[in-house]
Amino acid sequence: MDQAGDRARRPGPRSGVRSIRQEAQVASSRREIVDALRDLLRSRRFDDLSVEDILAVSGVSRATFYRHFKSRRDVVVSMYEATMERAIPHFRLLARVAAGRLPALRWARGAVEFYRAEGQISVLIHGLAATDEAFHEKLRQDRQMLIRLLAPDVPAFAAALGEGAAARRQRARADIFFMMLDRISAEITLFAALADMSEYEAVLAERIDAFLHGSA
Repeated sequence: MDQAGDRARRPGPRSGVRSIRQEAQVASSRREIVDALRDLLRSRRFDDLSVEDILAVSGVSRATFYRHFKSRRDVVVSMYEATMERAIPHFRLLARVAAGRLPALRWARGAVEFYRAEGQISVLIHGLAATDEAFHEKLRQDRQMLIRLLAPDVPAFAAALGEGAAARRQRARADIFFMMLDRISAEITLFAALADMSEYEAVLAERIDAFLHGSA
């Protein structure tokens, strides 16, 4: 009897397939919402957008939206997380810059291209961090995560690990380095047609070299 009961309770192959399909559908609808907001931001300001606008572009129902997100703010956070994930491979290239195998200017130009491609998310990040303490703390924690992630391959970040006075000072330098990049990303998004962008890229490359090689 016990064995028969176990067999009756044990989910069959169809249950597993259905679960995988449901998970895929959930991920797909969430992605559609995020992509819809990203598309809308190419031509409109965030403050001018409503949940209804996002629903119209994404094609999902209001119930589906609120299953995934509590508000437009949560969609922005999800966009930020996706942007951060895409940025990590670019940050890993700093190891090549530190080793002299990639010019800092080329890295800087790649950063500018990346930020431009991401669109208004950089501006939204700054706006949200200024008024949302929890999100501000998330940005700070993510910068610390990047320091730990890059430390094995980049001496300037490795020097920021630990609790000694020198490590704490270097950690502050690394944190400011990332904050500088965040601020530049917002400026690039707002003023994409700067005529002297090449000069800004050159100065950014100088700052990158200075940080990576210990003269910051």
